[in-house]
Amino acid sequence: MGYDVNYNEADYAQAYGICLRVSQELAEVRDRVVAVQRTAVRCQDDIAAAAIGACVAARSPSLDTLIWRLRASVFHAESSGSESRRLSSAIGQAGRNYEATENRVEHQILSESFMQKLGDVIQNIKNNNMRPPTGHMETILRMLMLLRPDFMLDRDKSFGDQVEIQTKELTELMRHFDSRRDAEIVITQQDPPQEVQVNGGPESFYELHSMLEDQGPEGNGKFMVVEIDENTYAVILPGTQERNGGKNPWDDWGIVDGLGLESENYVDAIADAIEASGAKEGDEIILSGYSQGGIHVAQLIKNKFLNRKYTMNKMITLGSPIGGIEIPDRVRSLSVEDDKDMVPGTDGTPNKNRGRNHYTTIFDGPREKIKPLLDEHSLFGAPHQLKNYGDHLRELGEKPKPEIREHLRHFHLPKTPMKIRKFKIERVPRRMTEKQRRENEQRLKNMSLPH
Repeated sequence: MGYDVNYNEADYAQAYGICLRVSQELAEVRDRVVAVQRTAVRCQDDIAAAAIGACVAARSPSLDTLIWRLRASVFHAESSGSESRRLSSAIGQAGRNYEATENRVEHQILSESFMQKLGDVIQNIKNNNMRPPTGHMETILRMLMLLRPDFMLDRDKSFGDQVEIQTKELTELMRHFDSRRDAEIVITQQDPPQEVQVNGGPESFYELHSMLEDQGPEGNGKFMVVEIDENTYAVILPGTQERNGGKNPWDDWGIVDGLGLESENYVDAIADAIEASGAKEGDEIILSGYSQGGIHVAQLIKNKFLNRKYTMNKMITLGSPIGGIEIPDRVRSLSVEDDKDMVPGTDGTPNKNRGRNHYTTIFDGPREKIKPLLDEHSLFGAPHQLKNYGDHLRELGEKPKPEIREHLRHFHLPKTPMKIRKFKIERVPRRMTEKQRRENEQRLKNMSLPH
């Protein structure tokens, strides 16, 4: 952005968490000191009562001193706890203030350089086979947000937040006029299990995705569950496919479901497929998605229902726009992007490294040796094709940088045979529950007949 800052969101969050934890611990200390103080007072009262029974006056000076010091300790614990809460509140507010200021500065910089940025975008589109590279796709969306009147007056929000708001508003509008709003996603076909072998490295996920993508029209609507071992499974989600009359959940409407509905309508079907593949409660589920599939992966990895049932701490995405989706800190994730691919930029938010468990690896276009195998005339161009991302995974395995080598080890698969199961899902008219059916019948009865 043209300037350097020391702000680090993770550091602010860590400091805020430390202050809250100190505040909670001080509250516990206060409660324990109060309990000891009450015990000391009772002991003093017991001594006095015993002395009265003997017709003498007695009191323990040591207990008096202890009680006084305990009262002072309670006061100090309360004061320190109050100060800790004030400090945590101040740190939280400082983080929010900085983010709002940075967002306003980003808006101002883009506003003042609008025409220059527009020229850069046009030139880079020309240089990239008439498709915007990732960063310039993000710039285009940011420029569009600047033109929205209500966003022009509210620049405290990040461009990513504004794109997310716009996406969800469009989703609601589109669903209102589309028949698919009343559909549910169900499994309509399960292929016989097959045994497959992969090379074991990160490229293994490309091999598994190819088993879906290479089926042609026969693969429309399908995703795959891989039984890695008796306690570990992988779910492989495809990129965008043909509409098939609106029945295919992986069509372009699936992108709307992923970004606008957080893939909630996919949960039941995917959970059913995982269970049908033999997974038990508590088993590890790895999620892998290409293009649109990566959007669903990023949403499903944090789904409460799935996380209550399974251990979901690992995900991989290939060419997916997930920069605006919050990934839980517990999740070990790997995002692979090509900076000549427009698709990862279609959410308007760079997919940065987030904490110690999330890595985004960005490649500078397809390698020369893979270019002859790619179709430049495909919808999103050669950089977005699965073969290109397979080559990037291969390069990761061949030449891992030191800082990511250990991380990649967690994405290795066994070279021994694994069992795969393919499931076809479709959108079907939503089935009414018995209660909904009765309510609908009652509503029809209550309607007045025309005169």
